[in-house]
Amino acid sequence: MSLFPILIDMQDMPCLVAGGGALALHKAELLCAQGAKVTVVAPEICDEIRELPVTVHCREVAENDTDGMILVVDATANDRAERILKDACSKRKIPFNSACKGNDTTAVFPAVHRQGRTVIAVSSTGASPAASTWLRDRFAEYVPDRMDDILECMVGLRPLSREYFGEQSVRKLFLRRCLDTMLENNRPLTGNEIEELRYAIEKT
Repeated sequence: MSLFPILIDMQDMPCLVAGGGALALHKAELLCAQGAKVTVVAPEICDEIRELPVTVHCREVAENDTDGMILVVDATANDRAERILKDACSKRKIPFNSACKGNDTTAVFPAVHRQGRTVIAVSSTGASPAASTWLRDRFAEYVPDRMDDILECMVGLRPLSREYFGEQSVRKLFLRRCLDTMLENNRPLTGNEIEELRYAIEKT
């Protein structure tokens, strides 16, 4: 399995979750939390899923359920249903997540930590969700309390760097020194500090 890590805006993106139990509920909740348009298909669907903002079809899954989807999740624990969905996704080039069989999938749900603009996602490519969670929690401990303020400052510094310096390598050095200073102090830079860093770079 060769997975490419990428963050995607899931707002209004159509996704299919097959299954009506606790595992399907968990996957549907994750997708709904990011604004995805989720359809759930299963012969029996729990009340908790019905309370989510999802479209529900109480029946067995079919190949055409994958039509128009950008992600398909199988949480049925049913070999026949999984095979139908996997084959359909393979033909249609749709990312497929098998919630029951970690090694039989082309898309993986990572362990995620969100803190404002910061998103930390860790995956063991299905080998051990517990290990992914442990690593995520360790990484999250290193995120500064004021990371969002620091990132907002960096957004403003990028156009300033283009105004100050013509060469990309110099702009990169300036931005890195600004970031290092903010991370060290756990706060955004003042206007005077920005000018001091600018002049220090110009003298090098």
